[in-house]
Amino acid sequence: MGIFARIRERLGSAFGAVLAAICFLALGAVMAFVISPQQAAEWRRIQNLPELTASSFAGVQTGEAVAITGKLEDNDPLNVYEHVAYTVEEWQVEPPDEDDSTADGSWSTIETVVPELNVSISGGTVRTTAVNQATLGGGLDEIIDEAYSRQTAKYDGRELSEGSLRIRGFRDGNLVTVVGKKGSSGDLVPDRLYAGDRVELVDSIRASARTTFVIGIVMMVISPLVLVGGILAAIFGKRRAARIST
Repeated sequence: MGIFARIRERLGSAFGAVLAAICFLALGAVMAFVISPQQAAEWRRIQNLPELTASSFAGVQTGEAVAITGKLEDNDPLNVYEHVAYTVEEWQVEPPDEDDSTADGSWSTIETVVPELNVSISGGTVRTTAVNQATLGGGLDEIIDEAYSRQTAKYDGRELSEGSLRIRGFRDGNLVTVVGKKGSSGDLVPDRLYAGDRVELVDSIRASARTTFVIGIVMMVISPLVLVGGILAAIFGKRRAARIST
């Protein structure tokens, strides 16, 4: 390999290290100073919403943000698992590569079903409207419908095939906290349903905000190490490879 080709290769590797360091720094900053504060603002907003009875909910103005906690009652099941609201996710596997010998898996949401629901709270029942999108969280009932594929990744302590489905949802009788706005129909338009009470919901969002902040700061701190390590590897790694090949 000619000297100019080697210089170009090393410059390319150094540029890759600079780009990786910038990505670490930028992503870390977004997590620490954008996403984490948004999550913190959300848990404070939910925490400060007033506790409502059925009669006080009736007096809430249209468009006003509300949060209620109660039991799901008199709702029809929507699937064979008797869920009255649910989400379906598909397991996607990224095969091992030269930098990582372990396959990585992640869940991708393919369907969320939230129909009209009856929520029993103090003093009566609040009706929620059907929505196309809502965040479902907390201790949801979980069903795994396994697929069979050569591509697998570890989930919950076991290997799970690509294409497997995870169905997570609520059943009638479950405790639920619903966050949303009062609709013009007088019903609650939900944007978040959480399997648990409001304290648990607030604690969950607060913990997520703290975790996001810590991860963001760590990524920002290690970004210079990524830069220096990448440049040193580009310079000395190539020399070592050249010595071995000769």
